[in-house]
Amino acid sequence: MKKWVGMVRKSGASRARRIVVACAITLSLPAAVAPQERPPERAPPKPLLTAPLVDAPGKNLVVVELNFAPNPDPPSTAEHHRRGHHHPGSVFVYVTQGAVRLGIEGQPVQVVNSGGVFFEPVGAHHIVSENASATEPAHAIAVMVVPEGAPLATLDEEK
Repeated sequence: MKKWVGMVRKSGASRARRIVVACAITLSLPAAVAPQERPPERAPPKPLLTAPLVDAPGKNLVVVELNFAPNPDPPSTAEHHRRGHHHPGSVFVYVTQGAVRLGIEGQPVQVVNSGGVFFEPVGAHHIVSENASATEPAHAIAVMVVPEGAPLATLDEEK
């Protein structure tokens, strides 16, 4: 005799099949709900302007918006920080909201508040770039001089 339970019809032969399917789903759940790796520390920069520099042939002026999510982690230092990067040209950063912790190798890490600026010379190793607040977002505008066809940044090799 077959029974209806809710909207599912139960029978002996299909019961074994349902058990196998339920086991398969259960075994796949840990992978589906397991915590993922740490999200990127911030979204990729949003391009606002790219224009060729007529007085510097082969170079472009690139302006991007930087958005920093709140950072609940302990502050990075020159000795202990996430993966750094290099830019192919000089970078000028203007913080428009919040506070951002910025640092280049060989110099102390700085907290740049809203209205403050930061300069990164060509060839600098940028090792700290994070929100200084654990609860409030931060925003900045970066003005970069970028050689034609070059990426905006190159990440350091993973260690």
